[in-house]
Amino acid sequence: MIAANPRMVKLVRESRSWSQGHLAQAAEVTQGYVSKVESGLVELTGARLSAIAAALECPVAVLGIRDAQQGPEVSCMFHRRRRSRMTASVAKRVEAIGHLTRISVDALLERSNVEYNLDRMPLGDYEGDPARVASALRARWNVPRGPIENLHALMDDVGIVIVVRGFDAVAQDAFSTWPEGKAPLMVVRDGLSADREGFSICHELGHIVMHVVPTDDQEQEADLFAAEFLAPAAEIGPQLTGLTTRDFKRLMDLKQQWRLSIGALIQRAKTLDAISDRQFREFRVKLSQLGWNTVEPAPVPRHRAHLLETVLASATADCALTDLPLLAAETFLGDYYRTAITRREVS
Repeated sequence: MIAANPRMVKLVRESRSWSQGHLAQAAEVTQGYVSKVESGLVELTGARLSAIAAALECPVAVLGIRDAQQGPEVSCMFHRRRRSRMTASVAKRVEAIGHLTRISVDALLERSNVEYNLDRMPLGDYEGDPARVASALRARWNVPRGPIENLHALMDDVGIVIVVRGFDAVAQDAFSTWPEGKAPLMVVRDGLSADREGFSICHELGHIVMHVVPTDDQEQEADLFAAEFLAPAAEIGPQLTGLTTRDFKRLMDLKQQWRLSIGALIQRAKTLDAISDRQFREFRVKLSQLGWNTVEPAPVPRHRAHLLETVLASATADCALTDLPLLAAETFLGDYYRTAITRREVS
Protein backbone atom coordinates (compact mmCIF):
# COMPACT_ATOMS: atom_id res chain seq x y z
CA MET A 1 0.00 0.00 0.00
CA ILE A 2 1.34 3.39 -0.98
CA ALA A 3 1.73 5.97 1.77
CA ALA A 4 2.41 9.59 0.91
CA ASN A 5 5.75 11.21 1.60
CA PRO A 6 4.85 14.41 3.52
CA ARG A 7 7.62 16.28 1.72
CA MET A 8 6.19 15.37 -1.69
CA VAL A 9 2.70 16.51 -0.74
CA LYS A 10 4.08 19.88 0.28
CA LEU A 11 6.29 20.20 -2.83
CA VAL A 12 3.49 19.45 -5.28
CA ARG A 13 1.11 21.77 -3.41
CA GLU A 14 3.62 24.64 -3.38
CA SER A 15 4.45 24.08 -7.06
CA ARG A 16 0.79 24.91 -7.75
CA SER A 17 0.96 28.04 -5.55
CA TRP A 18 -1.74 26.52 -3.36
CA SER A 19 -2.21 27.15 0.33
CA GLN A 20 -3.05 24.28 2.65
CA GLY A 21 -6.59 25.64 2.78
CA HIS A 22 -6.87 25.57 -1.02
CA LEU A 23 -5.77 21.94 -1.13
CA ALA A 24 -8.09 21.04 1.73
CA GLN A 25 -11.08 22.53 -0.07
CA ALA A 26 -10.21 20.80 -3.36
CA ALA A 27 -9.72 17.42 -1.65
CA GLU A 28 -12.71 17.85 0.69
CA VAL A 29 -10.66 17.52 3.87
CA THR A 30 -9.83 20.03 6.58
CA GLN A 31 -6.88 22.40 6.53
CA GLY A 32 -5.80 20.92 9.84
CA TYR A 33 -5.66 17.48 8.26
CA VAL A 34 -3.44 18.74 5.42
CA SER A 35 -1.18 20.39 7.98
CA LYS A 36 -0.84 17.13 9.91
CA VAL A 37 -0.09 15.21 6.70
CA GLU A 38 2.67 17.63 5.70
CA SER A 39 4.08 17.57 9.22
CA GLY A 40 4.17 13.76 9.20
CA LEU A 41 1.75 13.54 12.12
CA VAL A 42 -0.75 11.40 10.22
CA GLU A 43 -0.15 8.84 7.48
CA LEU A 44 -1.83 9.60 4.16
CA THR A 45 -3.03 6.42 2.44
CA GLY A 46 -6.03 4.92 0.68
CA ALA A 47 -9.01 7.01 -0.35
CA ARG A 48 -7.71 10.24 1.16
CA LEU A 49 -4.40 9.83 -0.66
CA SER A 50 -6.32 9.34 -3.91
CA ALA A 51 -8.44 12.42 -3.19
CA ILE A 52 -5.43 14.64 -2.53
CA ALA A 53 -3.58 13.29 -5.58
CA ALA A 54 -6.65 13.97 -7.74
CA ALA A 55 -6.93 17.49 -6.34
CA LEU A 56 -3.27 18.13 -7.14
CA GLU A 57 -3.69 16.53 -10.60
CA CYS A 58 -0.77 14.16 -10.14
CA PRO A 59 -0.46 10.37 -9.98
CA VAL A 60 -0.76 8.80 -6.53
CA ALA A 61 2.70 7.30 -6.96
CA VAL A 62 4.22 10.78 -7.24
CA LEU A 63 3.18 11.59 -3.69
CA GLY A 64 4.76 8.35 -2.55
CA ILE A 65 8.26 9.06 -3.87
CA ARG A 66 10.56 8.55 -0.90
CA ASP A 67 13.84 10.13 -2.01
CA ALA A 68 12.64 13.74 -2.12
CA GLN A 69 15.47 15.56 -0.41
CA GLN A 70 14.84 18.46 1.90
CA GLY A 71 16.36 20.58 -0.83
CA PRO A 72 18.85 20.17 -3.63
CA GLU A 73 21.25 23.04 -4.21
CA VAL A 74 19.19 25.67 -5.98
CA SER A 75 21.97 28.14 -6.62
CA CYS A 76 21.33 31.78 -5.72
CA MET A 77 17.65 31.23 -4.93
CA PHE A 78 17.74 32.42 -1.36
CA HIS A 79 20.24 35.20 -2.04
CA ARG A 80 18.27 36.63 -4.92
CA ARG A 81 14.96 36.51 -3.14
CA ARG A 82 16.12 39.16 -0.66
CA ARG A 83 16.89 41.53 -3.52
CA SER A 84 13.83 40.93 -5.64
CA ARG A 85 10.16 41.69 -5.54
CA MET A 86 9.35 37.99 -5.43
CA THR A 87 6.68 37.27 -2.84
CA ALA A 88 7.14 34.45 -0.36
CA SER A 89 4.45 32.35 -2.07
CA VAL A 90 6.03 32.80 -5.51
CA ALA A 91 9.46 31.97 -4.09
CA LYS A 92 8.08 28.77 -2.57
CA ARG A 93 6.53 27.85 -5.92
CA VAL A 94 9.80 28.39 -7.77
CA GLU A 95 11.73 26.37 -5.20
CA ALA A 96 9.16 23.55 -5.35
CA ILE A 97 9.38 23.51 -9.14
CA GLY A 98 13.15 23.24 -8.78
CA HIS A 99 12.89 20.25 -6.46
CA LEU A 100 10.31 18.45 -8.61
CA THR A 101 12.25 19.10 -11.79
CA ARG A 102 15.38 17.75 -10.13
CA ILE A 103 13.55 14.57 -9.11
CA SER A 104 12.13 14.15 -12.62
CA VAL A 105 15.41 14.72 -14.41
CA ASP A 106 17.35 12.44 -12.07
CA ALA A 107 14.87 9.65 -12.68
CA LEU A 108 15.32 10.03 -16.43
CA LEU A 109 19.10 10.29 -16.34
CA GLU A 110 19.42 7.14 -14.24
CA ARG A 111 18.28 5.24 -17.35
CA SER A 112 20.72 7.01 -19.69
CA ASN A 113 24.45 7.11 -20.31
CA VAL A 114 24.71 10.91 -20.20
CA GLU A 115 28.00 12.16 -18.73
CA TYR A 116 28.94 15.71 -17.89
CA ASN A 117 32.25 17.48 -18.51
CA LEU A 118 32.25 20.05 -15.76
CA ASP A 119 34.29 20.64 -12.63
CA ARG A 120 33.98 23.05 -9.74
CA MET A 121 36.18 26.12 -10.23
CA PRO A 122 36.12 27.98 -6.90
CA LEU A 123 36.54 31.70 -7.34
CA GLY A 124 39.35 31.79 -4.79
CA ASP A 125 41.48 29.64 -7.10
CA TYR A 126 41.36 32.44 -9.69
CA GLU A 127 42.28 35.41 -7.49
CA GLY A 128 38.60 36.18 -6.96
CA ASP A 129 38.17 37.22 -10.62
CA PRO A 130 35.07 35.79 -12.36
CA ALA A 131 36.46 36.80 -15.76
CA ARG A 132 39.49 34.57 -15.21
CA VAL A 133 37.20 31.65 -14.38
CA ALA A 134 35.21 32.27 -17.57
CA SER A 135 38.35 32.47 -19.67
CA ALA A 136 39.72 29.27 -18.13
CA LEU A 137 36.47 27.42 -18.77
CA ARG A 138 36.36 28.55 -22.41
CA ALA A 139 39.90 27.21 -22.79
CA ARG A 140 39.06 23.95 -21.00
CA TRP A 141 36.11 23.38 -23.32
CA ASN A 142 38.09 24.44 -26.43
CA VAL A 143 35.59 27.19 -27.24
CA PRO A 144 36.87 29.01 -30.36
CA ARG A 145 37.62 32.72 -30.28
CA GLY A 146 34.72 35.04 -31.01
CA PRO A 147 31.01 34.67 -30.32
CA ILE A 148 29.68 31.28 -29.24
CA GLU A 149 27.75 30.05 -32.27
CA ASN A 150 25.26 27.91 -30.35
CA LEU A 151 25.38 28.15 -26.56
CA HIS A 152 22.64 25.55 -26.08
CA ALA A 153 24.53 22.99 -28.18
CA LEU A 154 27.62 23.64 -26.07
CA MET A 155 25.63 22.98 -22.89
CA ASP A 156 24.32 19.75 -24.44
CA ASP A 157 27.84 18.68 -25.35
CA VAL A 158 29.17 19.10 -21.81
CA GLY A 159 26.16 17.36 -20.24
CA ILE A 160 24.37 20.30 -18.61
CA VAL A 161 20.61 19.69 -18.61
CA ILE A 162 18.42 22.70 -19.43
CA VAL A 163 14.69 22.65 -18.76
CA VAL A 164 12.42 25.52 -19.78
CA ARG A 165 9.55 26.07 -17.36
CA GLY A 166 6.82 28.61 -16.87
CA PHE A 167 7.03 29.71 -13.25
CA ASP A 168 5.46 33.18 -13.30
CA ALA A 169 8.27 34.85 -11.40
CA VAL A 170 9.53 37.83 -13.35
CA ALA A 171 12.17 38.46 -10.69
CA GLN A 172 13.80 35.10 -11.43
CA ASP A 173 14.96 34.30 -14.96
CA ALA A 174 16.60 31.00 -14.09
CA PHE A 175 18.04 28.89 -11.32
CA SER A 176 20.43 25.97 -11.16
CA THR A 177 21.21 22.92 -9.09
CA TRP A 178 24.23 20.63 -9.01
CA PRO A 179 24.10 18.22 -6.05
CA GLU A 180 27.09 15.98 -5.48
CA GLY A 181 27.06 13.01 -7.85
CA LYS A 182 24.23 14.39 -10.00
CA ALA A 183 24.16 16.10 -13.38
CA PRO A 184 24.17 19.91 -13.47
CA LEU A 185 20.62 21.21 -14.07
CA MET A 186 19.37 24.64 -15.09
CA VAL A 187 15.72 25.65 -15.07
CA VAL A 188 15.02 28.66 -17.28
CA ARG A 189 11.85 30.72 -17.24
CA ASP A 190 9.77 30.30 -20.37
CA GLY A 191 9.16 33.42 -22.47
CA LEU A 192 12.57 35.08 -22.19
CA SER A 193 14.06 36.70 -25.26
CA ALA A 194 16.82 34.62 -26.84
CA ASP A 195 19.59 36.99 -25.77
CA ARG A 196 18.30 37.18 -22.20
CA GLU A 197 17.96 33.41 -22.03
CA GLY A 198 21.54 32.96 -23.19
CA PHE A 199 22.87 35.40 -20.61
CA SER A 200 20.79 33.73 -17.90
CA ILE A 201 22.24 30.32 -18.81
CA CYS A 202 25.78 31.68 -18.55
CA HIS A 203 24.92 33.45 -15.29
CA GLU A 204 23.81 30.10 -13.84
CA LEU A 205 26.89 28.42 -15.29
CA GLY A 206 28.94 30.90 -13.29
CA HIS A 207 27.07 29.98 -10.12
CA ILE A 208 27.46 26.23 -10.45
CA VAL A 209 31.18 26.34 -11.22
CA MET A 210 32.28 29.20 -8.93
CA HIS A 211 29.95 29.29 -5.94
CA VAL A 212 30.45 26.18 -3.88
CA VAL A 213 29.80 28.48 -0.92
CA PRO A 214 27.38 31.43 -1.37
CA THR A 215 28.86 34.93 -1.19
CA ASP A 216 27.38 38.37 -0.71
CA ASP A 217 28.55 39.39 -4.19
CA GLN A 218 27.62 36.20 -6.04
CA GLU A 219 25.05 37.82 -8.34
CA GLN A 220 27.49 40.43 -9.58
CA GLU A 221 30.18 37.76 -9.87
CA ALA A 222 27.90 35.53 -11.95
CA ASP A 223 27.08 38.47 -14.22
CA LEU A 224 30.78 39.23 -14.71
CA PHE A 225 31.42 35.56 -15.49
CA ALA A 226 28.56 35.45 -18.01
CA ALA A 227 29.70 38.62 -19.76
CA GLU A 228 33.27 37.35 -20.16
CA PHE A 229 32.18 33.85 -21.17
CA LEU A 230 29.90 35.20 -23.91
CA ALA A 231 32.01 38.18 -25.01
CA PRO A 232 35.67 38.07 -23.93
CA ALA A 233 37.04 41.51 -23.10
CA ALA A 234 40.03 41.17 -25.41
CA GLU A 235 37.73 40.59 -28.38
CA ILE A 236 34.71 42.80 -27.77
CA GLY A 237 36.55 45.64 -26.03
CA PRO A 238 37.90 47.27 -29.22
CA GLN A 239 34.43 47.09 -30.79
CA LEU A 240 32.97 49.11 -27.90
CA THR A 241 35.64 51.80 -27.86
CA GLY A 242 34.33 55.28 -28.69
CA LEU A 243 30.69 54.26 -28.29
CA THR A 244 28.18 57.14 -28.03
CA THR A 245 24.40 57.42 -27.80
CA ARG A 246 24.37 58.03 -31.56
CA ASP A 247 25.67 54.50 -32.14
CA PHE A 248 22.54 52.42 -31.66
CA LYS A 249 22.87 51.00 -35.18
CA ARG A 250 26.35 49.84 -34.21
CA LEU A 251 24.95 48.33 -31.01
CA MET A 252 22.25 46.49 -32.95
CA ASP A 253 24.92 45.00 -35.22
CA LEU A 254 26.95 43.92 -32.19
CA LYS A 255 23.82 42.43 -30.68
CA GLN A 256 23.45 40.11 -33.65
CA GLN A 257 27.14 39.24 -33.65
CA TRP A 258 27.53 38.49 -29.94
CA ARG A 259 23.93 37.50 -29.12
CA LEU A 260 23.90 39.98 -26.25
CA SER A 261 21.12 42.48 -25.60
CA ILE A 262 21.81 46.16 -26.20
CA GLY A 263 21.44 46.70 -22.48
CA ALA A 264 24.06 44.02 -21.77
CA LEU A 265 26.41 45.52 -24.36
CA ILE A 266 26.13 48.93 -22.71
CA GLN A 267 26.86 47.35 -19.33
CA ARG A 268 29.82 45.53 -20.90
CA ALA A 269 31.14 48.83 -22.26
CA LYS A 270 30.95 50.37 -18.79
CA THR A 271 32.64 47.39 -17.13
CA LEU A 272 35.49 47.58 -19.65
CA ASP A 273 35.79 51.39 -19.25
CA ALA A 274 34.89 51.90 -22.90
CA ILE A 275 32.32 54.47 -21.76
CA SER A 276 32.22 56.74 -18.70
CA ASP A 277 29.71 56.63 -15.86
CA ARG A 278 28.05 59.70 -17.35
CA GLN A 279 27.76 58.06 -20.76
CA PHE A 280 26.36 54.93 -19.15
CA ARG A 281 23.61 56.97 -17.47
CA GLU A 282 22.86 58.70 -20.77
CA PHE A 283 22.55 55.32 -22.49
CA ARG A 284 20.16 54.05 -19.80
CA VAL A 285 18.00 57.17 -20.16
CA LYS A 286 17.96 56.73 -23.93
CA LEU A 287 16.97 53.07 -23.63
CA SER A 288 14.11 54.06 -21.35
CA GLN A 289 12.94 56.78 -23.72
CA LEU A 290 12.94 54.29 -26.60
CA GLY A 291 11.03 51.75 -24.53
CA TRP A 292 13.85 49.23 -24.95
CA ASN A 293 14.37 48.49 -21.25
CA THR A 294 11.91 45.61 -21.47
CA VAL A 295 11.58 44.79 -25.18
CA GLU A 296 14.41 45.48 -27.60
CA PRO A 297 14.23 45.53 -31.41
CA ALA A 298 16.10 43.12 -33.68
CA PRO A 299 15.68 39.86 -31.74
CA VAL A 300 18.48 37.36 -32.20
CA PRO A 301 17.76 33.88 -33.59
CA ARG A 302 16.67 31.40 -30.93
CA HIS A 303 18.36 28.10 -30.17
CA ARG A 304 17.30 25.43 -27.73
CA ALA A 305 18.82 22.57 -25.82
CA HIS A 306 18.27 19.01 -27.07
CA LEU A 307 19.89 16.87 -24.37
CA LEU A 308 16.82 16.17 -22.27
CA GLU A 309 14.67 15.72 -25.36
CA THR A 310 17.11 13.06 -26.60
CA VAL A 311 17.07 11.25 -23.25
CA LEU A 312 13.28 11.45 -23.08
CA ALA A 313 12.89 10.13 -26.62
CA SER A 314 15.19 7.21 -25.85
CA ALA A 315 13.29 6.38 -22.66
CA THR A 316 9.99 6.54 -24.51
CA ALA A 317 11.28 4.25 -27.27
CA ASP A 318 12.48 1.76 -24.64
CA CYS A 319 9.17 1.96 -22.75
CA ALA A 320 11.25 3.00 -19.74
CA LEU A 321 8.72 5.59 -18.57
CA THR A 322 6.10 3.11 -17.50
CA ASP A 323 7.74 2.48 -14.13
CA LEU A 324 8.68 6.09 -13.50
CA PRO A 325 5.44 7.47 -12.09
CA LEU A 326 6.49 11.10 -12.03
CA LEU A 327 7.54 10.99 -15.65
CA ALA A 328 4.67 8.94 -17.00
CA ALA A 329 2.16 11.67 -16.24
CA GLU A 330 1.21 14.10 -18.98
CA THR A 331 2.02 16.85 -16.52
CA PHE A 332 5.72 16.07 -16.94
CA LEU A 333 5.55 16.64 -20.67
CA GLY A 334 3.40 19.72 -20.27
CA ASP A 335 4.98 21.26 -17.19
CA TYR A 336 8.45 19.81 -16.69
CA TYR A 337 9.48 19.58 -20.30
CA ARG A 338 7.74 22.43 -22.04
CA THR A 339 10.70 22.74 -24.40
CA ALA A 340 9.68 19.60 -26.28
CA ILE A 341 6.16 20.86 -26.87
CA THR A 342 6.20 24.61 -27.34
CA ARG A 343 9.56 25.14 -29.00
CA ARG A 344 9.90 22.11 -31.27
CA GLU A 345 10.02 24.33 -34.34
CA VAL A 346 13.19 26.05 -33.14
CA SER A 347 16.47 24.49 -34.17
